[in-house]
Amino acid sequence: MRQVWMVVVAAGLLAGCTTRTVSSTPRTAIEQLLLSRAVDKALDRFDMPELNGRKIYLDFSNLGCTDKEYVKVAVRARVAEQGAKLVEAADKADWTIEVATGALAMEYKKGLVGLPELPVPQSSVGMPEVPLYRKVEQTAIIKLLLFVHAGGEFVAADQFYAKADRDESFVLWWRYQRKDEVREGWEKADGRLYVRQKERQKVK
Repeated sequence: MRQVWMVVVAAGLLAGCTTRTVSSTPRTAIEQLLLSRAVDKALDRFDMPELNGRKIYLDFSNLGCTDKEYVKVAVRARVAEQGAKLVEAADKADWTIEVATGALAMEYKKGLVGLPELPVPQSSVGMPEVPLYRKVEQTAIIKLLLFVHAGGEFVAADQFYAKADRDESFVLWWRYQRKDEVREGWEKADGRLYVRQKERQKVK
């Protein structure tokens, strides 16, 4: 009888169940961060001192791209950063800036040295790949067009190209990276925040 109770107690101590709901979003964070990083890099190249002190209306009516809401805010921030005053109507502006993208999308490339994934006859599950060397590259590419005019009269226009890269390479089970602009992007943002906080502390 004692042995039976010991088994029951041991079973009670060992028994247990924990479940956690796992979900995923339609798009990965890496994809979105690479695309927004490319937008930031393109706008870093936009420098127009003549904007300082002028009233600017930003026209996004021809902007049709992935993550266009981020593009809109990023352009607004960059134009305001250069000293322009943003207005909500074209008839109140000195200049209008039309914004469009010729491209804003991802490129994906994968290389493999080893055995690729192979189908198994009469089975829904294939034989998994056996890589000796595997490399995955993700690149976000943007072509941004900014057209500046005053009441339809040409002032300036330029195209700004940029890309953001990330790769992963595996030799057997060893992983290394040559490029990761996602990490570089947030490290740069953290660095800027740190500098601003130090400047605010000095002002106080």
